[in-house]
This record gives sequence, structure tokens and C-alpha cells, in this order.
Amino acid sequence: MDSSLNEMQDEMSVFISYSFDDQPDFDNVADWLDNLGVPYWKPSEIKSGESLREQLRQAIGSCAVCIFVATRNSVASSWCNAELGAFWGAGIPIITYHADHSLVQGDLPPIVQGDVWDRNLAHIAARAAELVKEKERSGTGAISPSDKITSITVAQLEKIFAGAVSLVRAGEERGSPVVDQAAGAEDRALDAAGHVLRAADAASHIGREPGDVWRRRILWVDDRPDNNIYERQVFESLGFTFELALSTDEALERLKDSRYGAIISDMGRPEGTREGYRLLEAVRASDRVTPFFIYASSNKPEHKREAAERGAQGSTNGASELVELVTQALSSHDAGPL
Repeated sequence: MDSSLNEMQDEMSVFISYSFDDQPDFDNVADWLDNLGVPYWKPSEIKSGESLREQLRQAIGSCAVCIFVATRNSVASSWCNAELGAFWGAGIPIITYHADHSLVQGDLPPIVQGDVWDRNLAHIAARAAELVKEKERSGTGAISPSDKITSITVAQLEKIFAGAVSLVRAGEERGSPVVDQAAGAEDRALDAAGHVLRAADAASHIGREPGDVWRRRILWVDDRPDNNIYERQVFESLGFTFELALSTDEALERLKDSRYGAIISDMGRPEGTREGYRLLEAVRASDRVTPFFIYASSNKPEHKREAAERGAQGSTNGASELVELVTQALSSHDAGPL
């Protein structure tokens, strides 16, 4: 990273999350911060040739607060939602500036619903200045891979962003990107970061005792496992491990000797076009509790319903949905006797 980017990150204390369609609102917030001498992130200073993951990591580590400019545009923006997810995941305060008075609490992103918001920019800027001073007094200094950003170490955060990159690639490989393919690479990466941060939060509730190792082990059944490399990398960034099976029979043999936190299966294999359901039926004949997910080419509502009726916990063709389905199920799963 060049010296100019380092200087920009060192000075950054406030991150303003806003839609580019609301530039006047950004300018209003920036003017108030300027009046109080509070430094803030300027979009024009992001280096297009630099690693987005590294720049975002630096931003989170150096910011004392995120100001969310709440408008119809920003609420609908995947970029803004991902930014909020990143700051929420790092435990950094978010102040909501109620810029569009037509918005009600229920219109806001879930991360900030129920929090106090304010329409007065003087109050917003003053509170941001207080949080910046508090961080300066705490003497956080430079961060290293073992330092904590609230409850997340930098090393863990880097794994999360590595998982986000893999999630974007997984969507591109399957032709079902995390966000609209027409969106820029930064949009896709930030949106993916939001997905992975939510999954990481869910995964943090899964047992880590020596006797719970199986809870983070997943059996993935697919006759073409190379098609799911990026998806597995996302799960691995969250602390999961895998055993692979190429057929229904191989999967059933593995299930005789090992216990898994979850099972993921494709649908059609050389044995048959609905082989995923055959495996599901065989598993449910003796095991009613292990979460089972279908990861196939269809995302039709009728296929999701059929999978649920047959005893699956989810069915999807999207990498981001699969990650969230699995981590949410495992975080709330109370595994009793089979």
C-alpha cells in the first residue's frame, strides 16, 4: 500500500455510509464534520488499483463511528447494507442520520432498526466528534494480526473478507452472482462481505469444545466437487471442514462411521436425476435431526417446498443463500439423539 493511502487511512475517523444518488446529503454531513475538525472518509481517495479488502479492513480498524445517511436510496443500496454489516460485525457504533423524513423505523436495514436516529445534523456531528475523541483517548494505536477490533481479531476479519471474495467467485461460476452482474466489483465484494459477516456471527454460536468438532464438519455430496471449490472456501473461512462423497452410496457409507453437523447434496448424479432426494430419504429413515440442504440448479418455490416437505432444511441454487442457511441452522441446532 502506498504512503498516500496509509495517510488517508491514518486520518480517517468517521465513515459516512450513503448512496451516491444522495450527494447533497453527504455534503451536508461532511460540512458539519469539517466545522468541528473531524476527519472522515472521502470516496475520491479510494485507490482503484489497491486491494479493496485491505482498504476496507484499514477503514474499519481506524474508524470510531459510521454515520448512515438514511434515505430511500441508501436503504435500497446493497453497498450501504454491506457497509453497515461490516461495521456492525466489528462492533463499531453506527449513527443513523434521518435525512429522508418519509422513512419510518420499519423501512431501515435490520441492523439499525430499533436504534436511536436523529434529524439534527448538529447533534449527529457532535456525537461523532465525541466518539472520535473517545477512541483517541483509548490509545488504540496501530493494529496487528493479533489485536482485537472489539470481539473480532484482524486475522479473523481477513478470513471473513477472503470468504467474501470466494463468495463472489462462487456466484459468478454458477451464473447466479451475489448482486447484479452489472454492478461494479466493489459493490459485489462489499455485498458479499455483508453476507459473510452475518454468517460469521451465526457460526460464532456453534460449539468449539473438543467434543463438538463434528458440529463444524460438513458432508458434501456431489459427483463433481470441483464445481463447489469457492463455496467450500467460504465455509472454511468460517471454521468449517469437509468430507466429500461422489455418490449416494459413498455418502451412506461415510454416515455409518462419522457424524456431521450438516449434509449438503446436489440433485442429479449419474445414478439418477433426483438422487439428492434418494439420499435425503435414506438419511431421514434413521436420522431426523442432522440438517440437510439441497444445492442444485433450481431456485423455484415449488422445489423449495418439495425439499422442505421431504425433510430438508433448505434448497437453493445461490451460494450466499446456502452459506446463510447452513450457518443459521447450525447455530440454532440442538442436536439430540439420532
